[in-house]
Amino acid sequence: MDKAISSTNAKKIDDLSEDILLKIFDYLPIKELCISGRVCRQWRRIVRDNTLWRHVDLLDYRLDLRKMWKVIRSHLSECLLSIKIKGFLDTGKPKSVTHSLSDAMLNDLKDRCPNLKEIHLKNCNTVNLNPRLFPSTLVKLTFENCAIQPGLMKKFTEDLPELSSLDVSRSVRFDDAELSYMCGTDQLKVLIVNGCYRVTVEGLTKIAQQMTRLERLEMEDTGIVNINQNFELAAHHMARHMISLKHLNLKGCIPLTSTNLQNLVFGLKKLQTLNVACCPLKYSSLVEMEPYLRKLKLLELCTHQMEGHSTEKLESILMECSVRLVEKCASKCFHQH
Repeated sequence: MDKAISSTNAKKIDDLSEDILLKIFDYLPIKELCISGRVCRQWRRIVRDNTLWRHVDLLDYRLDLRKMWKVIRSHLSECLLSIKIKGFLDTGKPKSVTHSLSDAMLNDLKDRCPNLKEIHLKNCNTVNLNPRLFPSTLVKLTFENCAIQPGLMKKFTEDLPELSSLDVSRSVRFDDAELSYMCGTDQLKVLIVNGCYRVTVEGLTKIAQQMTRLERLEMEDTGIVNINQNFELAAHHMARHMISLKHLNLKGCIPLTSTNLQNLVFGLKKLQTLNVACCPLKYSSLVEMEPYLRKLKLLELCTHQMEGHSTEKLESILMECSVRLVEKCASKCFHQH
């Protein structure tokens, strides 16, 4: 009897309203969303609802130009706010399919998606793109492990007036010259150049002097590895000019000494999080800097720097500051030199 009642009261998915189905579809990844649109005409209509295509994450797939055109023309509209694309740079594919974007595609994105705020490219070969065609509405731009053409940033400061966040982590050919182009403006609040080995102390000095509105700066595993470089001068400019900086990542920065760090933390009044893992800083020197470090909310270190001490012990000394150990030491960890 109970089973009969349960069977009678149970609703089939066809009985759900379109509003409920729309909310359910909103949880689906892009591939499953497209497959759902093949079930019936009603689902096809719902899947094409623009609200499901505000944030398009394609990082789980590699789409060539033909497939990207299909996605753009079938689903993207003025509702699109962000798009993430994965290319073929690390696959060894032939040149005919190494590009996931083209100039024509960028133009089409600008026309179809006038409210686009974020583009995230990963493993993409972008040397075929005209940098002046990126939508001027962009607020956040990411080139993760991409191949970029020299001079890419030359016109970005004038062509992307709304851009406040730039991430070029592990991108080929990004160097001090590209940074110098970005230094022509003070609009950036977030700059991430992790793994860009061509970025040196010279580039950091330019950043410190001219990008005074930066709130987050990440320079993990860059070309700042030579103790003969004038890192002390760069640190001085950082402490003096970067008055808005809240988050700083200098993981693997070999020239960073306890004196440099003390001056940095003292000068950066708004600093909240600091990553100095794999830098030549010992546990004892960190304890001595307790009056400066205790103002932080988070301090990131590597296991070697703790010298057998627990994070709880250091946290008890630094009071309100949490201590986190990085999962993996940088390849340039000072203990390997």
